[in-house]
Amino acid sequence: MRYKLTLKLVDPLRNILPVNYQYELGAWFYRMVNRPEGKLSNYLVSAGLLSPDKPFRNFVFSNLMVPDRKIEGDRLSIQSEKIGLLFSTLPDEGMIPLVKENFGDTRFILGDRISQVSIAVENIELLPEPVFTDKMTFKTLSPLHLAMKMQGRKNELFLSPETPGYSTVFYSDLHKKFKMVNGFDHPHDPLAGKFKLRSPVTQKGITLQSGNPGQNKLIGYQLRFRLQADPQLLRAGYYLGFGEKNHLGFGCCEIL
Repeated sequence: MRYKLTLKLVDPLRNILPVNYQYELGAWFYRMVNRPEGKLSNYLVSAGLLSPDKPFRNFVFSNLMVPDRKIEGDRLSIQSEKIGLLFSTLPDEGMIPLVKENFGDTRFILGDRISQVSIAVENIELLPEPVFTDKMTFKTLSPLHLAMKMQGRKNELFLSPETPGYSTVFYSDLHKKFKMVNGFDHPHDPLAGKFKLRSPVTQKGITLQSGNPGQNKLIGYQLRFRLQADPQLLRAGYYLGFGEKNHLGFGCCEIL
């Protein structure tokens, strides 16, 4: 299901975030979903979706939706009283009240060593399920990331949506999402779907764990794209994210 979180800064004078906040925000979602004392995690354990050696990562979230903001170097200044955020996970009706309870009326600290913001979750709203068809257009709400291992190359190759063969990797990943949602493989050929750009592609580099020994930079892309495939494949991508590294804040999209 997909949820809209309304957030409020606890102290409006502490309103500076790093531009690269995705890793820290993803870590908060990860802790909240997997905390052992929570009813949500207990439900996930009973459903076989959570175990000590298999934490739950089947979720995606959007960039922060800040109506009034300023970018100053590597810092984001929040000028809005309230900000928004989308959180999306498995379309499981049994999770709905547990997700609302889990995230409702909570506070957390977001930021890095330089600047932090105290945020309160003021409201969480379940969004209605869209009608899925075999041809749909999407817009990224967070960068879409895909990578491919190359023989003789130590690091993965980050793929641009303009790269030849991108559709093949894209739909192969989407079939994995289908299995996460439904528990079985999709019966159709994973190469059968069509991917078509509907806008120019904007590259965006995201630094994870900035300033720490584990610092890493991933490349994602902002774009609009049209997909033609089984509606159930598109549904899986809508709820769990398109591309890879979704639990780190990549590949959250809205329907146009």
